[in-house]
Amino acid sequence: MNYLFRNLNDSSNSYLFETNSGVVYQIKFKPTPYLFGDEKTEISKYIFEFIIEVVNNPYSKLPPSDNKVGATVVAIFIDFYSKIGNAVSIYICDSSDGKEFIRKRKFDQWFSQFNDETFVKIDEVIIDSDKNKFPISLIISKLNPNRSKIIDAFIEIAINQSK
Repeated sequence: MNYLFRNLNDSSNSYLFETNSGVVYQIKFKPTPYLFGDEKTEISKYIFEFIIEVVNNPYSKLPPSDNKVGATVVAIFIDFYSKIGNAVSIYICDSSDGKEFIRKRKFDQWFSQFNDETFVKIDEVIIDSDKNKFPISLIISKLNPNRSKIIDAFIEIAINQSK
């Protein structure tokens, strides 16, 4: 069971939902056609950065744990992918507060718990010049006809960014 959500129909393909505890989340699928290099490839118009934002938190600390949040994120994925059939999402865990691996673990848990085998998730880590590690994930439909090419391009980006 998930929360009701609303598609804002904006340029970032945003969705909003509110939890029973008053926390408001915004889920975005921000177009990023340049991510795999050339913006003119057949897949570039289907590439999106996936973003999870807390836009209202009535608590002074992290929002309380809520199983319906993960179910809602997956329901939003299914809704978005039903509209953009060959969508490709890249999830880059926010590292601004040093909790990127906690976010990755939570996202992995949601994916494992709620994935109905419709999607494939490939995980990589980008290492910058200061040796900071940034977890990233590729989420793609198993039915995407360009699946192999996209997975190869994603792995290539991770390799090149870590050099």
